Amino acid sequence: MKRVAFCLRDMQLGGVESVLIQTLDALIYDKDLDVTVVTFVDVVEPVFVDWFCEHPSVKTMVLYPSKYFGTKMPHFFLWRIIKHLCRDVYRFVRRCFVLHKLSDFDTLVDYHDFGFVREFKRVKGPRKIAWFHSGLNIFIKRKFIDDVKYYDKTVVLTDDCANSLKAIYPQYSSKFTRVYNPVDVRNIKLKAKEKCPISGEYFCCVARMSYDKDIKTVLDAFDVFWQKHKKVKLVLVGGGDKIDIFKNYANRLKSGHKIVFAGVQKNPFAYMKNSVANILSSYAEGFALVLVEAQVLSVVNIASNCKCGPREILLNGRGGLLFEPGNVKALAKCMLDVYAQKIDTKKMVRLAVSELKRFDKDVIIEQVKSLIV
Repeated sequence: MKRVAFCLRDMQLGGVESVLIQTLDALIYDKDLDVTVVTFVDVVEPVFVDWFCEHPSVKTMVLYPSKYFGTKMPHFFLWRIIKHLCRDVYRFVRRCFVLHKLSDFDTLVDYHDFGFVREFKRVKGPRKIAWFHSGLNIFIKRKFIDDVKYYDKTVVLTDDCANSLKAIYPQYSSKFTRVYNPVDVRNIKLKAKEKCPISGEYFCCVARMSYDKDIKTVLDAFDVFWQKHKKVKLVLVGGGDKIDIFKNYANRLKSGHKIVFAGVQKNPFAYMKNSVANILSSYAEGFALVLVEAQVLSVVNIASNCKCGPREILLNGRGGLLFEPGNVKALAKCMLDVYAQKIDTKKMVRLAVSELKRFDKDVIIEQVKSLIV
């Protein structure tokens, strides 16, 4: 039996964590795998606490259990610096006593953007795999290429990203490989059957409420759209530390009373299924799973043409609408064209659905197994 550890700093509500859970859901049925999830801090999100309770075969390990020196830092810069220094000392000391536990695994998977590189480069023996969920620009800007040498393989989520990295860093071309995020079509369709609490016509945006998702552009574009179609709503599904900022901004818009912040939802698919279109407005993406989920539900996507993900998923604009990142007028025009049926969105959806096999969970899980075993 192969012992595999999936390592993630913390289990917050987000796309990376959701994909990990989908992957684990499939891997637990493989009797040749002994799976452990390793985190920096205790898992506290109720959704994930419940999942681990319901799946006792997936073990957990916490490297740095101190609540005071967790992954969340204060906003005040001086106190933040002090706490960072104290946390680094605490982790350095604790690493001396806990890293030997990682050596007992056959494969170590650093599941989110080289978050465990300090730990992994001190561990000898196991096969090491990095899973990079962010975009190409972040990889280059943060010089993650310096960390690649500590891993046997680095997984990225799109062909576009993989090919670009191989061209930029030819010395490491053999280490880069692409694995799409898995999509459970059956589960998505089943959950979408639940009744949506939102009535009437609306556009949907399922995203983390953070600046990198460029929620402000969605709000501004809807405000432009709403000037011509005042019965339509905008529903934003998702949580995040910037949600109050976006709520306050939305309240100052003329269309504010038609903007609904639904917050974190265990089942966002019911909201997505009944929407006029699904909107993604990110500055950068590693994959953009939400676009594939909308395709499963035969909902047309309107997405920013950022690196990497949307263009590849939307088949270069043939399977959904693309607009320039941050361009309010362009997004508003897409919304107006879709609502007025000036674009053959049914044709786009049919084409997108016909290409869903490449994201099928069973196909992707086999690719994951070939890497970790």
